[in-house]
Amino acid sequence: MKNTKYKVMAAIIAGTTIFGTVTPVLALPLTQQAISEVQSKQKEYEEIEKRITQLHVEMDEILDDISYIMYLIDENNIKIEEVEADKAEKEAEIAVNEIKLDEKNIEYGNRLRAMYKQGNSGIIDALLGSDSIADFVSRTDAIIKIAKIDKDLLDQIEAIKAEMLTQKENLQSDIDALNSLNVLNKENLSFVEVKKNESEATMAKVKIEEEKIMADLALREAALIGGNESIIDDVASSDADIINAISSLREGREHIITESVDHQFVSLIKKAQTTLEARKVAREKEARRLAQIAAEEAAARAAASNNNYNQNNSGASTSVSSASGSAIANYAHNFIGIPYVWGGNTTSGIDCSGLTRMVYGKFGVNLQRVSRDQARQGTYISMSDIQAGDMLYFGQSRVTHVGIYIGNGQMIHAPKPGDHVKISSISWHVNTYKIQGGRRFVK
Repeated sequence: MKNTKYKVMAAIIAGTTIFGTVTPVLALPLTQQAISEVQSKQKEYEEIEKRITQLHVEMDEILDDISYIMYLIDENNIKIEEVEADKAEKEAEIAVNEIKLDEKNIEYGNRLRAMYKQGNSGIIDALLGSDSIADFVSRTDAIIKIAKIDKDLLDQIEAIKAEMLTQKENLQSDIDALNSLNVLNKENLSFVEVKKNESEATMAKVKIEEEKIMADLALREAALIGGNESIIDDVASSDADIINAISSLREGREHIITESVDHQFVSLIKKAQTTLEARKVAREKEARRLAQIAAEEAAARAAASNNNYNQNNSGASTSVSSASGSAIANYAHNFIGIPYVWGGNTTSGIDCSGLTRMVYGKFGVNLQRVSRDQARQGTYISMSDIQAGDMLYFGQSRVTHVGIYIGNGQMIHAPKPGDHVKISSISWHVNTYKIQGGRRFVK
């Protein structure tokens, strides 16, 4: 009789394992009012996200302009240094010419004084003192040559003066032009920095508004959980109760957009599934225990000896994971944590194009300074063929951002002011940045 009791209990437990409990429990329905409130708040959130997205686009273009202007200023400063060096050389040449000019002036002055002392009578006496016609012609030629030498000397003096004046004017003209260009660039830089500050102020206000909306939205979305959490936590809840709670939570997930609340839904669903699985394992274990007891008692009554029943359930799964990456992707990790600085290209501070230029430069790739120019270098790679070590470039109407792909949908980049070099998903702010493609610089 006792053996029959165990068999019946084992059968009941096994049946429950297969079919689950059959007590009908209604799922907690989502009210239309709750859904409508969530949808209304989501519309507010979507509108403010559009504003934030547009502000991000504007900020990206402003930051790109700042980087480009700073690049121009750096280039002009280099040119000014070159002109200043050239100026030093020219001034040395001018000093030499001034010495020559002084010498010519002294020589010419001595000649004038000699001619003044002799007067016209000296020349006439020289001609009248000729011994013959041939001597007269010879003396006349000599006087003409002396006059020509004087004229050549004057011409040389004037030529040296003209050359010195031209050199000085050209040097000053070059310096004035570069200084004027730098003044203009700095004015442009001040202008875009004002725009940046205005955009940042607007962004800060919009972010505060976004945070308020997000907090309210999260509360309203979390309310869609309803009593399902209590059902899942209650040990007295039947399997059907928990299954219905899972269905209700899955339906609720279709109406939420906030990541934190979605994590709550997912966590509760996993918790419910874990509870159901634990109950199933417990029932199966109890069924095996009762079946074992019944088998042992039956064997004893039949006087069967030395019969052992062993059940071995084992499984083995091996998983092999492999990761591959290029030397470029690995080297880029060394820059993580470096602060973002406009126009920066050192380990003290760096911007997006400065990062790519330094990383690829390590491998002999000479990239241009700004992102828009870098995006025209190398070989174009579509996103379907992208590999670790390739450069990604982003933007809307133009390229304003670059990063280094490291695999698994991630990249290393210098995002924005106030941030630092870090690893991000390539869908980072997908509304702001459109991934335009990739560039490959090494084989």
